[in-house]
Amino acid sequence: MPATLSPPERLPADRVIAVVLDRAHARFFEVTATETVELSSLHSPAMRGGKFHSDRQGGPGWGEHAFHGRIREEERRHYAGVVERLMALQGASASAGVVLAGPGNTARALREFLPPAVAGRVIGSAKLNPTEVTPAKVRDVALALSRKHKRDEERALVSGVLEGLGSGRAENGTRAVLTALANRQVRTLLVRSDVRGTGFRCTGSGRLVLSASDCRGEGEPVPVRDLVGEAIADARGQDAAIVVVAEPDNAKVIDGLAALLRFRQE
Repeated sequence: MPATLSPPERLPADRVIAVVLDRAHARFFEVTATETVELSSLHSPAMRGGKFHSDRQGGPGWGEHAFHGRIREEERRHYAGVVERLMALQGASASAGVVLAGPGNTARALREFLPPAVAGRVIGSAKLNPTEVTPAKVRDVALALSRKHKRDEERALVSGVLEGLGSGRAENGTRAVLTALANRQVRTLLVRSDVRGTGFRCTGSGRLVLSASDCRGEGEPVPVRDLVGEAIADARGQDAAIVVVAEPDNAKVIDGLAALLRFRQE
């Protein structure tokens, strides 16, 4: 029977930095759960459209080569400027997700310029025009991508738990996870969002347990009214990641608490 635990603590609202760009412009937005703020934009005045018109009656030559080389260099400088701005914004909000948007393949092209620290925070991309887009549209796109990213991330973690059960690299079930916490094994703690209940902490060992009888030989059992809050606190004290699983198809797999482990207990 799944354990019943207290509701997990309310985590801070996610933040998303969205950049909407073309070959000449880049607009930046910060999206949170409550508002969307447009930040200072970037414009590269050297970027020019149009086609190369040779005076050699259509025959290719050095002029055409130099023209295309200049266009590539201007694009490189533009993308480099966008990346620099993104890195600065990430520095101010290191946990923020990143959305890349633009017409055609612009977002994909920008992604190739991103350093790993920024690329690892990209949650999705979209086709938007920076000269026409509104903050409201950016918000709709960013929140939709954020929700999809969370669902995909939850699904991957739950799959990792199921795959790790047979190898001893994961636990699924509150009693087993509390034991893993006591052994400092937990790398990622997964908490089903709808669980509630109480438990105990053993005064001798300090570990959390579901029932008073679990403390036999480990000191007196002290009642704990918010077991999930205490479990989260213990996990954070061990530098474990905390994931609240809310997507119904993912949550139904979690038996109260689940965990990905740092090591197997011999």
